[in-house]
Order: sequence, then C-alpha cells, then structure tokens
Amino acid sequence: MKKILSFILALLMLSAMFIISSCSEKDNGNIAETTTASKNEESVTETTDETIIPSSLPTDLDFGGTEITMWYFTVNSDASERFLDLKGELTGDIIDEVLYNRNLAIEEQLNIKITYYDQGVASSNVGTELRKVIMSDTTDYDVFSVIQWNSASLAIENLFLNIYGNKYLDLDQPWWATEYINELAVGNEQLYLLCGDISLDMIRCISSVYFNKQIYENVFSDPNDMYNLVIDNKWTMDKVMELGTAAYTDLDGDGTVNEGDRLGYYINQYNNIDPLVYGANVKVTTRDADNIPSLTMNNEHTMAFSEKLEKLCYGTNGAICTNRDNFLNVQEFINGNSLFLFGFLYTSENLREMENDYGIIPFPMFDENQDSYKAVVHDIATLMCLPQNCQKVDEVCAMLEAMAYYSYYNVTPAYYETALKTKYTRDAISSQTIDIIHDNNMTDIAYVYGGSFNNLGYLFREMVQGKDFNFVSKYQGKEAAAITNMTKLIDQYMSLS
Repeated sequence: MKKILSFILALLMLSAMFIISSCSEKDNGNIAETTTASKNEESVTETTDETIIPSSLPTDLDFGGTEITMWYFTVNSDASERFLDLKGELTGDIIDEVLYNRNLAIEEQLNIKITYYDQGVASSNVGTELRKVIMSDTTDYDVFSVIQWNSASLAIENLFLNIYGNKYLDLDQPWWATEYINELAVGNEQLYLLCGDISLDMIRCISSVYFNKQIYENVFSDPNDMYNLVIDNKWTMDKVMELGTAAYTDLDGDGTVNEGDRLGYYINQYNNIDPLVYGANVKVTTRDADNIPSLTMNNEHTMAFSEKLEKLCYGTNGAICTNRDNFLNVQEFINGNSLFLFGFLYTSENLREMENDYGIIPFPMFDENQDSYKAVVHDIATLMCLPQNCQKVDEVCAMLEAMAYYSYYNVTPAYYETALKTKYTRDAISSQTIDIIHDNNMTDIAYVYGGSFNNLGYLFREMVQGKDFNFVSKYQGKEAAAITNMTKLIDQYMSLS
C-alpha cells in the first residue's frame, strides 16, 4: 500500500509540472492603486506544453537502483534561522510534501535510491565537520549539502571535485543560479559548488525589510505609501532614517532612546549590516573576461556609504544598533516596538503569529540615483558539492540536475507563490515587492570566501561594531593582506585538479 501511495504521489507531482503559479504582474505605476487583489489572493494559471522547458537529461537514463547518499544538516545555530529537511515528509506541510514528492519522482525517473544522512551538527560547525569527513577518505557519502559561510572555502583545500563540463549538468538552464555560481568560482573551467532552485535557501535567504503597518498608519498615513516609495525608487537610506526618527516615541519618558521605547528600528551589528552594504551597491570585487576577481572597493561611493551608514546606525534618533541575537529584534517587531525590521525572507516564517499586519520591501538604495535595488543572499545559504573521491560522479550529477529541474517547476512555486506570498504575507502588494527583491538577488566572492579577502566582504561589520567609520584608514590597513590572500586564492583555484 505504501509503495502504491508513493507511486501515485509521484504521478501527481509529474502532473503538477504543468501547473505553475504566476508571478504578480509588475507595473511601473502606483503599486497601491494598480493592485486590486484581495488579501492573500493567489493567482494560478494553467500553462501550455510550450511553456515547459524539457529536461536536459536523457529520457532513458537508468542507474540500476544505485544508492546515492547525501550528507546534510538541519540544526540551526541562531534562533532566528531555520533550515529545511531536504528529504521531505508527508506531514501535511506543503514544503515538506513537495520535497518528498520531488525526491520520489527522481528516484523513479533515474532508478536510484536517495538516502539522506542528517549529520546532526549545528550550522556553525558544518564546515569543521565537513573537513573531517572528507579528509577521512570515506566513500560513505556521495554528495554534500553545506553552508556557504563556513564551507565554500574548503574548495581551495582540494576537498571538492571539479564537475565542470559534466555531461549531465546544464548550467545554462534557468533552474541554476548561473551568476551566483560564477561568484562562487574563479576562472571559467572550475566548478565545485552548485546552487539554484535545487535549494530553497537561495530564495529564503534573500535580504528583505519588514514594516509595521499599524505604526505607519498611526504616525503617517496609508501604509501603501511605503510600497509606492519602493516602486518610485525613493526607498533610500535617508528615507529609512527620516521615517525611523518620526516613528520614535519615548514611551518610558526617561528622555533617552532605549529598549523601553517604540523605535524606528533595531540593527543587529552582524547579519543586518551586510544587506545594507550590498543593498547600497557597494562592490568589493569585479570580474574580468576570464572570471578573475580584483578589488574595486576603495572608491568615493564606498566612502560616502560609510558616512551614511554611521548616521543610520548611531546618528538617528529612534534607532538602536546592538550585537544581541537578531531573534530578539524580531520579537520587538512582533510586539509592536519598532517600525522596521531588517532581515531576510525566511524571517517571515517567524512572524506568522504577529497580530499587527506587516509589509515586505527591499533593503534601501543608497540614494535615488542607484540603478536598482540589490538584495544579498545571506551567507547561511546552502550549496551542493561532491567530495574529491566521489565514486558515482555521473549518477550524482544526473540526480542534482533532476533535483534542480523538478524544484524549478514544483518546489520553488510551492514555496514562492503559495507559502511565501500567501502564508507569510499579509497583503497582495507584498507579493509584488517580493518579486523586486527576488529579481535583484546577488553576492560577492569576497562575501563568500571571507578570509581569502582578509574579510573585506565583512569590513563594515567590523566598523559598526567598533564604531570606527574611517573607511580609508580601515581599508588601507587590510588591503595588502587582502591582495596577498586573494592572489593565493586565485592561484590555488586555478591549480586545482
């Protein structure tokens, strides 16, 4: 009976490929006026066969029941973070079930058995544990799902397999985050880390800002005005400070800004800073035609940003910049004690019980002259890699291609359109601003590889924590070592087998 049920579910999933939730229509006009959908209304359209891009995999692939074991993690190190269980389960939760059905369909299509091994280590220790496992030369695990900030750099230790050019991987397809993958690599023929629709974290971890509609209405007027600021490209760092100051109320009457007041915003000195940096179009590196990075951070724009960031963190009445766990800032927002909350799209999963309505918008631009909003993907995003001694390279690459493909047509729409835009939002307009956030996601290799750039990708965290915003001095103190480390990274990457 269980096998029959599983087979039926697999067929249902394959049928679902032809039903794709449509993205909200984007318009350059007044977002509040052009949106007529009711609260949490979901638009679903049926697509024709021509809409579906055929899978690049041969239709007659049969791996004879080969078992593929994936090493992964689910334990979070921060209370505000949460990681999905990739194996899925029939729990009634839409994401759990669509992951389960995806895996079942892939097993049927490729004639493989996927075994998931949740290694039980918290996210902050994944890189350390990963190094131990691969260096032990075990062949127990065929593919690894790892965390970006502490695992990506293991590529230059020759622990991962270069899968560039594998016949089953088609990185030109939309289910792979090609530009992001390029930022994870050096050169044009090195491929150690994969990401895209294969991991929902590439969406869940995109930076975003939340605003309390009730506070906005009480202090200003129509909360939809916030959305219009976004669509009119007037949502800037200056506007954050302006609105944050106006929303401040000294509730305890002691004449000082403290946690007993209603604030404009709290800022976490760690992961809130990175989205502000990259959201303001500050670039640590740029690439040449051979995909080789160089440092381009030391410029007038970065210096101007540094001055504005200091004011936003420490020179705005009604703002508190703190090193405490960001989950506490989330709780303050839920309790109605701040107008804005800086976070990521996954933050919405912690707001489901919030009584006041909230809206979701991008991180602010530096100023109105910026060409577009920028949304950095949080460095806790998960990536896929093969161990250097992988014994089933073709089987694993075919499985990953199939996972990305099925995820593109099933898992991503289930999360993006049904969970994120319906369960985790409070209005139809947020679904449009989420599109703006999603369509402008990015990263920088200096943010990915940290120490290999002498932590220039995290420089503004240090500046905020130390309350020292002399960018030129800070940068000059790091530049020589950053160039040395970057050159070493490039040489190591290009010499890898």
